[in-house]
Amino acid sequence: MNDKQAEYQAVTGKPSAVQRVVDLVLGRIRSGEYAPGQMIIARDLMRELALSKAPVREGIHVLVGEGVMELLPNRSARIRKLSSSDLREFVEVWGAIGGVNMRLGAEHAATKRDRDRIGQALKGIQRTGKTRVPYEFFMAVAHLHQTLADISGNSYIRTIIGRAHFAHFHRHIERMFPGPYWEQHLTAFRKVGEAILAGNGELAERHYRKHLRWVLDMMK
Repeated sequence: MNDKQAEYQAVTGKPSAVQRVVDLVLGRIRSGEYAPGQMIIARDLMRELALSKAPVREGIHVLVGEGVMELLPNRSARIRKLSSSDLREFVEVWGAIGGVNMRLGAEHAATKRDRDRIGQALKGIQRTGKTRVPYEFFMAVAHLHQTLADISGNSYIRTIIGRAHFAHFHRHIERMFPGPYWEQHLTAFRKVGEAILAGNGELAERHYRKHLRWVLDMMK
């Protein structure tokens, strides 16, 4: 959500027309209805949302600017399909940012309520080991990141999480992970979680970064 959209929502209590387009597309990526590489027809969005062409095109351009969609030469648009290089770069960057988020969350978890919230998020990750649905695992991890960012109150990390559009990334990475590596992923987050709940932010960060380096090695 950009500043203009945020201001409109703050004044009216409702999302702007452009934000409705953005929310619809992102929601359908999360649900799996829109897959990477899928064509998006502006006319269909106009009809479904009862909007004119201008806000629909602007919403598409917002998502293009945030790396979720791409425009094609014939003026159509599609959900951007990330390359192997794109995925590795995302993991490299998130290894650093996510590690800091783990450390800050651990250092700021000062109350029982904070620790309970973190504990519930960690349990959500481990529960996916029973269902073994990759996307559910990654969204549980994203929920842990959001929980830790809320607890630390770091506005920069919260903004990055809001703009990272994890669902778009996860719809790509779920094809590779956890795959045959469920136990490695779950064990890594058990170690991270134990360090966080013990208030050892530096150890949590080390465990997390080590795991993301292992993921990168597997991707290569």
